[in-house]
Amino acid sequence: MEEEDLVPLIFKDPEDVERILNDPEESLAYFSMLNYGLETKRFLFLDYKGEESHEIVNYILDYEFNHDIELGTPDELEELGEFDYKYLPEKIREVNKLISPKGYGLYTYPTTGDFYALFIAELEHKDALTQIDLLGDEDIPEKERHIQYYV
Repeated sequence: MEEEDLVPLIFKDPEDVERILNDPEESLAYFSMLNYGLETKRFLFLDYKGEESHEIVNYILDYEFNHDIELGTPDELEELGEFDYKYLPEKIREVNKLISPKGYGLYTYPTTGDFYALFIAELEHKDALTQIDLLGDEDIPEKERHIQYYV
């Protein structure tokens, strides 16, 4: 599987996929996905220190609205918003406990900076999403060069 094969697993709209794969400004799908995810707010960008507010809950609410699904009840999302954590992967695990029964997961997209790029995708694609080395940089630990799913 190539990185181009990941695009329709993350971006469901065929127009989005077409735009990413045919981006004249980027030769690599990795950068096209990252830039387009930022531009369209399909990716949630957080500092490595974590959230300043309830950004993850707001991201989930936006995702639910845009896809006409419910990933968590209002009470569950309120509790998630109040979840206290030291490191962001702890909260990502809590999110995944909440949304995985609905068939979705919160994934981290690899970056070279001091921030996390998070996105929601279906769990049925978890194996495909997490297998590809997107950065190809030997100076970065292998695990951090792949999309990650925290459980």
